[in-house]
Amino acid sequence: MRIEAFSQGKNLDDPPANEDQFLVMPGRGFAVIDGVTDISGQIYDGMRAGRLASGIVQRAAAEFLTDPDEAAMQPERLIARVSDALRAAYARHGILDRARADPARRFGATLTLAADLGTAFRFILIGDSGLRINGGETFIVDTGLDRVTAALRQEAYRLVSEAGGSPEDRARVGRACAFHGGAKLTAEMRPWLDETGLATVHARALAQCLELLPNVPEADLRRLLDGGIAAQGQFQNNTISPLGYAVLDGFDIPMSLIQVFDRPRGSVQAVELFTDGYFKPGATPDLAAWEAAFEEVECADPDKIGPYPSVKGSSGRMRTDDRTVVIVNL
Repeated sequence: MRIEAFSQGKNLDDPPANEDQFLVMPGRGFAVIDGVTDISGQIYDGMRAGRLASGIVQRAAAEFLTDPDEAAMQPERLIARVSDALRAAYARHGILDRARADPARRFGATLTLAADLGTAFRFILIGDSGLRINGGETFIVDTGLDRVTAALRQEAYRLVSEAGGSPEDRARVGRACAFHGGAKLTAEMRPWLDETGLATVHARALAQCLELLPNVPEADLRRLLDGGIAAQGQFQNNTISPLGYAVLDGFDIPMSLIQVFDRPRGSVQAVELFTDGYFKPGATPDLAAWEAAFEEVECADPDKIGPYPSVKGSSGRMRTDDRTVVIVNL
């Protein structure tokens, strides 16, 4: 067995701010965890909520994998254990009632886990971190939610560019539209956007999303485009829309939003687990290939408004997102 694991935060000058974690436990299992960034910037135990959440999930998953009573590796029991740990953190910080009432105020993390059952592997995907088996079969639970808010950023970026805005102007306005939505002007959008300009961004993003996501009702797209990332909570851990997504946040998750399947151990030669900071997989199941793919993406689309759209881009010492990969060659 050969194991490679790598994690790097998006801020190259602040490694401890990395909100990703990984778990390597040969004979038990492997995992990657991506903490959800809290745009409020609130600090808990000296760290932001995403970093705190990923650490809690990492510890709870490790306890689950090593608990003799959990030999069946039931995903419902994994979720229950992680949820208990997250609720305990809410209680410790005096925010349990607030978190219960408002999904936007919760800690959150995604988890992709490969549990070693001895004769088989059980794969559990909660959220949009990914999995590749044998270098070719890829699984990502992606409802298109981020693609909608990325469309706002793309269209704002292009409009400001057409008006002669600098790279800094384009980045600032695009980020503001992605985070705050296209229904209300904010100070960061001016002077490059006025009411008419913002309406143009919204209309262009809606047209793009209607074409890209034909299975999503227009009303749902409009709700997300109106509110941006700040409005994502309405789709969190519920099935009201095809945009509904799973996140470990301490409360119930519909099992229909989670992907779980087993593979006989003899059929698995390589397992690769990765967070969404990698926009393209490696050509082969090894770290050098994954990092080469990362560099290729950074050269082709550093701003992430072209072939690899995102709600953020790379510039200077900041990368688009934290990235983590665990590669197991059996």
